[in-house]
Amino acid sequence: MPPIKLGDLLLKAKAISDTQLKAALVEQQKWGGRLGEILVRMNVLSEEMLVKALSKQLGLPAVNLDSIQGIAPHVRAKILPQTARDLAALPLQLRDEGKTLVVAMAEPQNIQHVDTLRSMTRCRIMVQVAGRTSIARAYGRFYEGAVDESDLEGSFKFVDAQGNTVVRSTDEVKEASQPRPEPVAPAVAARALSVSDLPERPGDSLTPRQQLEQIEQAQRREVAVLKSMVELLIEKGVFSRDEYLARVKRP
Repeated sequence: MPPIKLGDLLLKAKAISDTQLKAALVEQQKWGGRLGEILVRMNVLSEEMLVKALSKQLGLPAVNLDSIQGIAPHVRAKILPQTARDLAALPLQLRDEGKTLVVAMAEPQNIQHVDTLRSMTRCRIMVQVAGRTSIARAYGRFYEGAVDESDLEGSFKFVDAQGNTVVRSTDEVKEASQPRPEPVAPAVAARALSVSDLPERPGDSLTPRQQLEQIEQAQRREVAVLKSMVELLIEKGVFSRDEYLARVKRP
């Protein structure tokens, strides 16, 4: 017996109306993406309701990441921070003498993501369902050096020009809306600057190398904010995602 479709499951549970489902399907046909996340973005469905629906549809357990106090370092090290962010996946526990890795995922139905994790960790992957923003909050708490996104209820996801899934907050978008000088691309800056270009100054508390690292970090943040602005403009209908990707791929 084939699994019930998510839309039909939500209709049967009276979580959404037929009109809301049709509107979400039109949005999905136009822009792509997961139906459940489209319904959440349209404020038709809460993320908690989506997690429950996916859990029932796929026959997978749901997990409340906000109740987890910590993740062992050797478990966290199984998935690289950037991979965890890109795939919206969080390692939780090792079982069967290290042969099985329990992973919370926002897209447990994405077989390609599960295969990537299996290949990377060399473990059997046991998937549990969690919300995307819940995973983002947990990422901020458990991955060393990660930005804490625990209070970013307005965070959103987009796919950048390299095909990576990125989570950004509304605060970054607000910051990007302020007038600022035109940014210098990091690749260009890296060619134009070197440690020798930064002279020692009396009383300077930073070494030339540290100054260069600070400049590079600021430029990376600038690029991230610009990507967030692009996603916001796409959502507002200023231009389409295909138009954006076609422009950035030009030589």
